[in-house]
Amino acid sequence: MTSGLAFAWQSIRARRAGYVASFLAVLGGAVLVTACGVLLQSSLFAGIAPQRYAAAPVVVGATQSVTVKEPEGPDLVETLPERAMLPAELVEKVAGVPGVRAAVGEISFPATLLTDDGRPVPAPSGHEVLGHGWGSAELTPYTLREGAAPRGDGEVVLDAATAGRAGAGAGSTVRIATADGVVPYRVVGVAAARGADGLPRQSALFFTDDRARALSGNPGKVTAVGVLPDPGVRTAAPTGLGGLFASSEGTLTQRVEDALKEQGYGADRAVVRSGVERGEVEFLGAAQSRFVLNLVSGSFSGFVLMIVIIVVAGTLSLVVHQRRREIALLRAVAATPRQIHRMLATEVLLVAGAAALLGVAPGYLAAQALRDGFARIGVIEEGFTLSLGPVPAVAAVLLCLGAARLAVWAAVRRQVRIGPVAALRESAVERPDIGRGRIAGGYAVLGLAAVALVAVAFVPQNLATLPASLSSMLALIAIAMLGPRLMAALARIAGAGLLRRFGVAGYLAAANSAAGSRRLAAAVTPLALTIGFASSQFYSQTTLADATQYQARAATVAPYVVTGPGGVAPDVAAAARRVPGVTAATPLVATEVVAVERTSLDEPMSRSRAYGVDADGLRGTLDLPVAEGTLDDLRGDTVALSETEAGYLRKGIGDRVNLVLGDGTRAKPRVVAVFRPNLGFGDVLLPAATVIPHTTDRLADTVLVATAPDANGAALTTALGALSADHPGLAVGDRTAFQAAQDAQTRSQDWLNRLLLAVILGYVALSSATTLVTATTARTRELALLRLSGGTRAQIARMLTAETSFLAATAVLLGTVTAAVPLAVLSFRLTSGLLPAGPPWVFAAIVATVVLTALLAIRVPAGRVLWGQPLEAMRAQS
Repeated sequence: MTSGLAFAWQSIRARRAGYVASFLAVLGGAVLVTACGVLLQSSLFAGIAPQRYAAAPVVVGATQSVTVKEPEGPDLVETLPERAMLPAELVEKVAGVPGVRAAVGEISFPATLLTDDGRPVPAPSGHEVLGHGWGSAELTPYTLREGAAPRGDGEVVLDAATAGRAGAGAGSTVRIATADGVVPYRVVGVAAARGADGLPRQSALFFTDDRARALSGNPGKVTAVGVLPDPGVRTAAPTGLGGLFASSEGTLTQRVEDALKEQGYGADRAVVRSGVERGEVEFLGAAQSRFVLNLVSGSFSGFVLMIVIIVVAGTLSLVVHQRRREIALLRAVAATPRQIHRMLATEVLLVAGAAALLGVAPGYLAAQALRDGFARIGVIEEGFTLSLGPVPAVAAVLLCLGAARLAVWAAVRRQVRIGPVAALRESAVERPDIGRGRIAGGYAVLGLAAVALVAVAFVPQNLATLPASLSSMLALIAIAMLGPRLMAALARIAGAGLLRRFGVAGYLAAANSAAGSRRLAAAVTPLALTIGFASSQFYSQTTLADATQYQARAATVAPYVVTGPGGVAPDVAAAARRVPGVTAATPLVATEVVAVERTSLDEPMSRSRAYGVDADGLRGTLDLPVAEGTLDDLRGDTVALSETEAGYLRKGIGDRVNLVLGDGTRAKPRVVAVFRPNLGFGDVLLPAATVIPHTTDRLADTVLVATAPDANGAALTTALGALSADHPGLAVGDRTAFQAAQDAQTRSQDWLNRLLLAVILGYVALSSATTLVTATTARTRELALLRLSGGTRAQIARMLTAETSFLAATAVLLGTVTAAVPLAVLSFRLTSGLLPAGPPWVFAAIVATVVLTALLAIRVPAGRVLWGQPLEAMRAQS
């Protein structure tokens, strides 16, 4: 075994130039796979450390998800977008659990502290300001630094950091805006958290407990229950990976869970959290961050694995292909197929193993960089920690080694199956074609790409990007499988053009390309993959975003839009209707709902974007074409569905729909209208009065205002702006203000796609460059022979220029076609036009990067051969 490893190491050292591409491909793959593994593990075991509940080792919160039990397979789960609440009577039940010293019901609700001129006092780092009852101050704990606790409805205590930003202290009067309006309060005290003036991610305003319950809009409910244990009580088992093997039997967490189950509050209604998981109860975005991170890292891992396998297989196939003469000679001197497999496998596993191990540490750093990037663009909450266990590293090494071993087995399989004489013959002259199984597989994958392309025309518009991107990816895989045959055909077609353009050098370039179709395919595939994948992923998202804006613009006919900091109070729409010249006004309350229907076409759960509107205010503000029924009936216990959602749920006019509102409340409204699909306004419309009580802030996003044709615009703007006297911070604009708000909703998704795209493109570009360098370096003997047979440096350089031009043009052609066809179908499906939306310079930059990569990766190593001595070059390669 030792001698075998020594021989493999000597072989690697002798062919180190050929193994560079494979080493870098596996190294980059290990970095990406490790990073994806860390993100995936973190979505399961990490979270945001608690701040407000730092002094409560155990916290009880409402379940922020809806679950549908399945008779077979895993249960279906969807997260809730709004804050779910618990009944206040559970506080007493939790307080009675053995080992509990005290149970504190906590109330949190959005509140805005205003300056004297009506501007909001900012929270730390742009986070939120929350109101609480003073009785829950011990959960942090907050202690009074000056003054006294609030005792009346008109009194408030500020945290020290907020008081400093507002320039207020005990005895001051401040104005605070909530969903119930703006009310003046007297500051009776200033409190500070342990060791700090305030919390890093939130500001705190403390009212009396009764006043806090009234302002929350849910007087019979609490946001959470903080559990303070008796001294010496074991609160919870270890969290994270270690918690998988530790028992929670007898812990306070388990006892509280058991007590809640006896009251009918199982895991589907309430959760008991300890450790870092308490952050899920405190921060609404923590659970959503875990869900989004799980979704993103899971899908991204799939793309990464597929690309890593393609790239690693391509580079290793090229290395093995370059050694076919050596393999044939070994077969001729009686080496068995098993010995050759073992020799190559040992070499490849040594190279891949070293690369994978070296890629693990940078992978953890890459995961942290991706986490920071996700937080910066708003995909996950800031402060989300990572779980840095060993599992992602082990998985990355095993996956990379497995991909490398499988690739070398596939690459050498034919050369060890045929006889020694045939192997020697093929080593001298490359086989002109590929195996029938590979051809059949390639055409089968191409057929699947066509099926995915057709599916673009039939799936719902908001899902159309999925089959479009899949079609492009499948077409690229088919090109990789059919590459040698396709390259030979394209070389023969381009031969005449190369002859006219480059003369004899063009003839040689065409002949080399046709004869070396396998080498050409190995070089073209990663370049085409770069163009096709990057263009498809980028422009599919820009086209969807543009279609969303286009459809939203078409439906929004209101000339005025009223917005506010963090939202608009519900009574603003009613106040706007009283302004002379205003004919209609409707609030728009954005949320998400989950339909739970066993009669649906697919899974019994359907998550949809929804809007709350006022049926009396739709005329002149919102124009959504209706297929059945009327939106005038959208009042009380009713709902309007898009044609897509109605078809999916198999519901029509008069049917009842089982909905779970944003905070988990169950409803069964009656369908009164079915409207044409509109990407800008989701699939569900509900009365605003139904939606607002089930949102976290009980605020509308915007108010759309319609006016009479002869109304004075300047006077209307002034009159609407005067509403800010009772609602500070209101702004009046035209419909572009609403479009800008919608842009903000999609901006984080756009940046997410660009970030992930940049990561993959960097890896593919690096692998493409190293593959081209390896392929060019392997031609040292060929180029030296041309020099010895009388070819000048200029003639050979001209031939290489022709080959590079053909290679780059082929990569650009194939990559563009595989992206352009699905994008054209997608664009026609969404906008009725064939051109995808998005800046053209992005495509130009992608193509320029690919062409420059091909030019430098071929000409630089070839130049070293051309300016060296031919005999020395041949001797060095031998």
